Amino acid sequence: MGDSARREKTMAIGVNGLMSGLDTESIISQMMSVERRPISLLQQQGAVYQAKISALGTLKGALADVQTAAAALKETNLFAGFLATTGDANVLTASASDAAVAGTYQVTVSTLAKAQQVRGSAFTASSEVVGTGTLTIQVGTNTAVNVTIDGTNNTLAGIAQAINDAGTDVTAGVVNDGLGNYYLTLASKETGTSNTISLTMADDDLVNDDANGLSKLYDNPAGQSMFETQPGGNAALKVNGIDVVRASNTIDDLLEGVTLTLKATDPDPIEVKVSRNVTSITSKITAFIDKYNAALTRLKDLQVSDPEGGVVGILQGDATARILQARLQNFLYSPVSGVDSAVNTLSALGVSADKEGKLSLDSAVFSAAYEEDREGVVQFFTQTTAGSEGFAVQVDSFLDGYLQSTSGLLSAKEDGLERSVEHIEDQIGRIELRLTKREEVLRRQFESLELLMGQFQNTSGALSQQLDALSNLNAQISKK
Repeated sequence: MGDSARREKTMAIGVNGLMSGLDTESIISQMMSVERRPISLLQQQGAVYQAKISALGTLKGALADVQTAAAALKETNLFAGFLATTGDANVLTASASDAAVAGTYQVTVSTLAKAQQVRGSAFTASSEVVGTGTLTIQVGTNTAVNVTIDGTNNTLAGIAQAINDAGTDVTAGVVNDGLGNYYLTLASKETGTSNTISLTMADDDLVNDDANGLSKLYDNPAGQSMFETQPGGNAALKVNGIDVVRASNTIDDLLEGVTLTLKATDPDPIEVKVSRNVTSITSKITAFIDKYNAALTRLKDLQVSDPEGGVVGILQGDATARILQARLQNFLYSPVSGVDSAVNTLSALGVSADKEGKLSLDSAVFSAAYEEDREGVVQFFTQTTAGSEGFAVQVDSFLDGYLQSTSGLLSAKEDGLERSVEHIEDQIGRIELRLTKREEVLRRQFESLELLMGQFQNTSGALSQQLDALSNLNAQISKK
């Protein structure tokens, strides 16, 4: 029977104290209120369990952030990186790969590499119609590319677009000199003296005997294929006093693992420094510290005990939370065994804790330690030898034991609390069913009471009438 049906039945047998004069509805309500107290207590306990489940969820989130940050610190490739810097980024920039070698270099940029540029003969308009045929374009020793010129693109502008669309090693354009002359221009995409532009026709029509012929693009009085407006040129520089020539302004074969990008010339030498990329490491350590501090704050808030101040954490007195905090803090002060270096604690790397236990990093101390003993620092964080795991490896593994979805300690605690909530809900359901039946019984009992009171009053009334009749009869007899 549903709740609505029960309520309808309860109302159907409701009584109102008409015979007894009692406020039966109030009496039943008070009696049921007393009997519902166990439900209130169970609901309060269920709310506590739900609050603990919510608290564990936020704590797991905070600890998962710590684990992610620790996992980033145990990756050995984090410590393999190099950083290349230059004294003047307007003259040249530098980048370094993991194959770089630390060092300092003096680089003087004398000449920038240039790409060859050429133009064709003058036309009266960009839309002027030219002949048809096939252009073959080649830059240096690169693969030649054929460009078909037909009735759909045989204008100066159409030819430039066709060249660009064909994926050649040149960039084509049309230039108006302001004097009524339009020129097809080609610029090599590659710099250097060897990357010259060659433009030919498939039919070898090298003489412009037709004013509208395709050969007009490149025919000129000197017999050249096209007019050269800028010759290709190599980059010239000195590196630690050694003369260097390269065809490109992007040079990746000069310094091991370093790519130089030349941007301008300068008679003065520019310093290029290649060093270990400490910045990326300190950023990861700082990220770990931030996540650790946030998790520590969350742990403490959940365990706070200040009854006088009216503040008690939902996990106050919880052994799991207390042990978790103690063990996590223990990592901060315990040396990592098996590290062949004095760098075997966080404090040796510039990490310190304040009176609240929150961490901070002195980047200068870390940089000095890393510069002096890089291998020791790498071992401290990443070592995987059984029994002497690195700091980051230990923290990652430790937190995994708490956070695993199936066997983690916090996950298991969550599961236990959720089962307790389900058990309480089952208990409340059973009690509610019993109380519904109890209320029905009470209403029937009070209904029976009212019926009995009604019968009693009817009997009493009849008896009174009979006594009155008898009294009247006696009075009449006495008068006779």
